[in-house]
Amino acid sequence: MTIFGSSFLCCTMSGVRFGPQFLKRISEVSRVAFGNRPVVPYRTGFKIFDRIPKGPIAENWYPPDIAKNFRQLVPGFTTEAEDVANARTARLKRKGKGPPKKGEGKRAMKQKSKKGN
Repeated sequence: MTIFGSSFLCCTMSGVRFGPQFLKRISEVSRVAFGNRPVVPYRTGFKIFDRIPKGPIAENWYPPDIAKNFRQLVPGFTTEAEDVANARTARLKRKGKGPPKKGEGKRAMKQKSKKGN
């Protein structure tokens, strides 16, 4: 004997008859209490809500940048990685192989040579 039968049929349980409105209300309350969703013959999109949210996981994936806050307190602060990068850039500039100044890149030189012809 089932309590949650079809909404068109009345069900009995130990001799007590339940009407369709009562059964509908019981199924609605049990759905809310136990988190079950009604079974429907079409796609509802509820599976998106059941997934683990990726936003907080992605947000907390990397540790916070402490150097960013420390720069506000101590002017001129640089990290070890920045020191290495600056030393490399200075070394390349001394050799004449450093990055070009703004407007003197490869693309600009090509356009200047075209205008000269």
